[in-house]
Amino acid sequence: MNTQLPQPHGWNNRYRLFGSMLAIAALGGIYFTVKTVVATAHGHWAAATVAAVSTTIFVIPTVWIVLMFTGRGRLRANVDGTGTALALATGIRWLTVWFGAVLVAVAGYLMFGSQMGGEFPDVRARSAAFFAVTVLGAVLGLVAMVRAGRRPRPGLRLSSAGVEFHDAVTAFTLPWSDVVNITGTGVQGKNLRPIILWPHGGQPAVIANASLYAPNGAALFWMIRYYWLTPAARGELGNGVALQRLRAGQFPAI
Repeated sequence: MNTQLPQPHGWNNRYRLFGSMLAIAALGGIYFTVKTVVATAHGHWAAATVAAVSTTIFVIPTVWIVLMFTGRGRLRANVDGTGTALALATGIRWLTVWFGAVLVAVAGYLMFGSQMGGEFPDVRARSAAFFAVTVLGAVLGLVAMVRAGRRPRPGLRLSSAGVEFHDAVTAFTLPWSDVVNITGTGVQGKNLRPIILWPHGGQPAVIANASLYAPNGAALFWMIRYYWLTPAARGELGNGVALQRLRAGQFPAI
């Protein structure tokens, strides 16, 4: 068995999309870093604080994208004697919080920039409609942050009985005996690295992105296929062996 497992057929890494996101996030971080230095040099401490916070906001997605595509994120898993549970990466869960923070930061940047030593644009010359939209953006950002913080963390659980999964948009429980195939393609949508479980006579159950639950998403895909095809080995899901094999990528690509 090879730790360099092949990528399942049909997976789309979307290098262009994430490359563009990485470039935008990195440029945003550089821009606000320069703003922080300039504001500090001129003694505009309020402006420097806002710029420093904005720098952090842009650094977060930069780090996340790099970790995701290098497979160096942390595997959050536990074994309870009956199965292996995998939790969504903490950083992914808080991306909604990050998005909300961006809206709040932009709103603060536009509304209060005139009070920050001339380092930021003056919103007083803008229309009332623009100001209202800015305030609305800040409110929506705060709501998104609160909702994301309260929402239960999505998770995936594998046991000798079957597969259990839940996230913000879907939830399912499938016994192994109900699954007729497991693929990486075959449903419409823009899923990045999906694991698609096809049950007898029903709609496919989709784990939208395997890499959100294991740094090595391909290993997770082949792990699920392995225990589906090998009933005699399912006891490993409850004694920690499956988790060790997942960390090492030690599953056959079958």
